[in-house]
Amino acid sequence: MDTPTVGSVPRLPFFMKRIARLFIVAALMVSIGLPWAALQSVAWIGMAVTYTVEKGSVVEGLSDTFDGAHPCALCHAVSDGQEKEKKQEQDQGGSPKKKLEMLPLNPPSLWRPKLPPQEYSWLDFRCDRRAATPLLPPPRWA
Repeated sequence: MDTPTVGSVPRLPFFMKRIARLFIVAALMVSIGLPWAALQSVAWIGMAVTYTVEKGSVVEGLSDTFDGAHPCALCHAVSDGQEKEKKQEQDQGGSPKKKLEMLPLNPPSLWRPKLPPQEYSWLDFRCDRRAATPLLPPPRWA
């Protein structure tokens, strides 16, 4: 069976497109640091449950979770991993990564030629002229 084509370019089967998209999404997630955020979220959920059970109050459990004074082992592992990553980046590049700007600071100026003003005599919107003079005397209705 031949591979279907669009013009002269062969079409990829549906599952290959889906796999390619999955790899692209995974690469983007890793590049923005999503694994560390996911691990930190798991740590917070575990801490919230543990501290709530220990303290007997949801409010106290959540306050102990997010106050920063009671980190768990997973929180320590996440912060250590992030610090090691930053050190590796600085050792390799010498400077931290530059963030990409979405919009340029100085938008490009577009050159437009200077055209002479156009006068359209057929577009006269003034109301001082009439096409025909009024009838004299005005018509009387009987």
